[in-house]
Amino acid sequence: MLHDVGCASRLNGPERFEVEGADAADSLLRDFNVPDTAAHDVWQAIALHTSPGIAERIGPLPRLLRLAVLIDFGQRIDVDVRDTTENMLPRLDIEKVLGDTVVEQALKERGKAPAASWPGILVRAKLENPEWDGVNMAF
Repeated sequence: MLHDVGCASRLNGPERFEVEGADAADSLLRDFNVPDTAAHDVWQAIALHTSPGIAERIGPLPRLLRLAVLIDFGQRIDVDVRDTTENMLPRLDIEKVLGDTVVEQALKERGKAPAASWPGILVRAKLENPEWDGVNMAF
């Protein structure tokens, strides 16, 4: 539920949105006395959810979140299941909103978008196509 919370204005710190979100989730869980090992698993899952090949191998929770993200954005899913789900839970332009937010934050704080990261790839696409107003071409 909190995997993209690092995009919120209030949590827009100097780190990549994934790390800011992971830190916020970790803090929230510790406020509710969740055991350190469980909080750490959540931190890893959120921090790594845009890191293919790492999230799938580091542990069960990061693997599950990574797979959920792939399903959410149209990969590895039955078309009928996707259509039924999206009829019940509209996407509300999440690809555009999320991509634009990640780029906007990263352009203000370049350390949030290392070149080989998902944010870095989104920033590069925006800089290569500054007039484009649709969903980021690298999304």
